[in-house]
Amino acid sequence: MLAAVHTVTQWLNEAGYLAVYIVLLVESIGIPSPSEIILLFSGYEVWLGHFSYPIVVLVAAAGSTTGATGAYFIARLGGRPLILKHFRWVFRTPERLAYWENYFRTKGDKVVLIGRIISGVRMIISFPAGLFEMPYPRFLLYTILGSIMWPLIAVTAGYLLGPHVVSGLEATKKYDTPVLIGLVLLIALWWWYERRKKKRQIITPVPEDDHIDAQDTTKP
Repeated sequence: MLAAVHTVTQWLNEAGYLAVYIVLLVESIGIPSPSEIILLFSGYEVWLGHFSYPIVVLVAAAGSTTGATGAYFIARLGGRPLILKHFRWVFRTPERLAYWENYFRTKGDKVVLIGRIISGVRMIISFPAGLFEMPYPRFLLYTILGSIMWPLIAVTAGYLLGPHVVSGLEATKKYDTPVLIGLVLLIALWWWYERRKKKRQIITPVPEDDHIDAQDTTKP
């Protein structure tokens, strides 16, 4: 932890806003990077008067949006054959593939928006959006919104913590595992709910009155 903090503070001292942009861009392409640390310490730099609050938020959002757009087009233009080859166990049937494709085209905005805020999910959320050809204007809109919300939260937290940012960062690390477990459970419950809803839509009972009317029409 201390080594990562030292590295990030050195980047900020040497590259300033450019360091924030690059770290957020790299993360959104799918490469692990210390975005939480650099944003928290950017908030601390704001507290010290070295950074401008609106500029650091906009720079971070620009980095996230640039990286997310790159990941989106990588998946959309060249990722489908690769995904279908190596993740065939996920999309076992054409029906399942069609379901997720339709889901991202119609409801992907919520997933993209929330995914930009959740640690870990930010790294990968652009790939399914591109793979399932979510309309790019909608993807871009909700990516920009989520990319602004995340640095707003983290930079504000760093500013409020001020010189206590290191102890605050160490405290939050205790909750990484429970939060991850909770996220996995939520995804599992959501998947179960969507599956049951789909089954209910397929199996629709015929109303009794309609059944009687159908029998009456057969009588002489």
